[in-house]
Amino acid sequence: MLILSILIFLLSEVVPIDPVLMILGHQSTAEARAALTERMGPNRPLPERYTLWITHFVQGDWGKSYILGVDILPLVQRRLTNSLTLAILALTIIIPVSLTMGIIAGLHEMRWPDRFISVSSLLTISIPDFLIGLLLILVFSWWLKLLPGDSSLLGDTVDLMKHWPKLVLPSLTASLVLIGYIARITRVSLIEVMASPYIRTAILKGLPYRTVVVRHALRNALIAPIAVISTQIPWLVGGLIVIERLFNYPGLGVLFADAALRNDLPMIAASSMVAVTLIVLSQGVADLLYAVLNPRIRFN
Repeated sequence: MLILSILIFLLSEVVPIDPVLMILGHQSTAEARAALTERMGPNRPLPERYTLWITHFVQGDWGKSYILGVDILPLVQRRLTNSLTLAILALTIIIPVSLTMGIIAGLHEMRWPDRFISVSSLLTISIPDFLIGLLLILVFSWWLKLLPGDSSLLGDTVDLMKHWPKLVLPSLTASLVLIGYIARITRVSLIEVMASPYIRTAILKGLPYRTVVVRHALRNALIAPIAVISTQIPWLVGGLIVIERLFNYPGLGVLFADAALRNDLPMIAASSMVAVTLIVLSQGVADLLYAVLNPRIRFN
């Protein structure tokens, strides 16, 4: 994270953008630009600027947005809460559905449940997320009129008890994008584990088939899908740009995308650090789950 923070800072420094002009505009006076330059410190040595930036960032002072003119940290916190809510709802659908589908397909290899799940999974993988969202809006919002197609929030603050109808379609769209992929990974992993010698030995020893699957096969077969799920968590939190834009949902992805389009350097730096933190945390949680599923990993 420290190395990436240095790279993020250096990249923001080489971008040919004058932050003083972005804040004050081209109509500002030379005196005003000189005063702001002295206060912001872009004329200081590079190591000093990085030290000040990372120190303030760790302390919670993320600066102000060049474009919006507001403090970055409170805005990111609100948007992060919205994105985490949507990601958690999506994971409550993705994890049980995809793992169940993959396990059923893996235990019925080359039979009709496996063929049906494999074809369904391939279909969801092949359809882009914006098309899935449009189909869901068409069916549930326009035809059936059961759920709203607009997920905008007053004040950018989500209240799950109040706004849950607005979160159903975006979370379902994000879920359908990943369910098929994770189900196929689970299927392949379980098939490989079931063909292992120790599984055949357990069956030949007379252990019940249910015990062999639940206590021996699944513990190793779930390592691969957990790795995939953990790598997708940062995308669910900060990468749902198309889905958030489609449903007009005020999430983290849209905020960061707008910052990149408008060259809002402080917001871009903050978004990059948030993304790095999410990736590190998700991988750490995945490592802990590996140790729970496979005790041998604890000694390595």
